[in-house]
Amino acid sequence: MSQPVTLCLMRSQVETLQGLAAAAYPQECCGLLVGEGNAEITVVEVISAPNMAEEPRKGFAIDPQLQFDTLRATRDTLDRVEGRRVVGHYHSHPNGRATPSAHDFAMAHDPDAVWLILAVSGEGPPQLRAFRRPADQQDFVEIPMRIQP
Repeated sequence: MSQPVTLCLMRSQVETLQGLAAAAYPQECCGLLVGEGNAEITVVEVISAPNMAEEPRKGFAIDPQLQFDTLRATRDTLDRVEGRRVVGHYHSHPNGRATPSAHDFAMAHDPDAVWLILAVSGEGPPQLRAFRRPADQQDFVEIPMRIQP
């Protein structure tokens, strides 16, 4: 059984994510989440990435070089001591819901990765929800979020 987690974000990070999703609309935005912690994962950095998907209105693909560079950067001595690592990623669903799609399900291979999904419609602020797909589950499981001031 996988360990339950809570995702912690600063209000400013939520506003940044909402702004990125709104700016990319009607295409999907995407990027990486760097954080620390296990039972309580605290996002310490949001890294925006260009959407490399062939059809960015219908899917997302994060630049593999950015992923590699970010993984390398989080493995230096200071980050290992602080426990920082890539904890997951975010992407938006233009004119969709903040729930994992069939495409997301097909791409979910890391049971520890956080999937932060933003629903954006072009009207009002994008709504966001967080998920994981634990190895012992058939589907995604929503994880609670705590937004700090």
